[in-house]
Amino acid sequence: MYNPNENRFGDPEDQFTRPPRRAASPMAMAAVSCAIIAILTSITGIVSIIFASLGILFACLSKGSRSKPERATKYAFRISIIAMIISGVLMLFSLVTVIRQYGSLQNYYNSYLEMIEENYGIDLEDIYGIDSGQDYDIDSDTGYTPETGTGEAL
Repeated sequence: MYNPNENRFGDPEDQFTRPPRRAASPMAMAAVSCAIIAILTSITGIVSIIFASLGILFACLSKGSRSKPERATKYAFRISIIAMIISGVLMLFSLVTVIRQYGSLQNYYNSYLEMIEENYGIDLEDIYGIDSGQDYDIDSDTGYTPETGTGEAL
């Protein structure tokens, strides 16, 4: 006889229960961890891009034999992409600001070295073992030397 309150699959108490979810794979958890680290370190630039790349890699590898990616994997992939975009934009903005303020990266580097020398008393020769006022042989085929100042061979 038909009973409308009875679940046709068994116990009427199990009518609204869902099957238990499978635990997320270790690769999915690694992807989520890397994505969180990437978004937290997005202001650092390169560190964030490294962790975001790892998060994307682990998210892609976590699918395994499943037909669909896990929810954690989807979020890790999206967060890693967002962290990578944020880091890229901040690095580009920093580069544009430095070039606008100093004119070129070489001028910025020279200002940095001057600041180090003024504040700490360390000059370029102490740091790298070279003399900052001396030009070095750029092209060995032409024989350019700082002594002659010409491109003629000695």
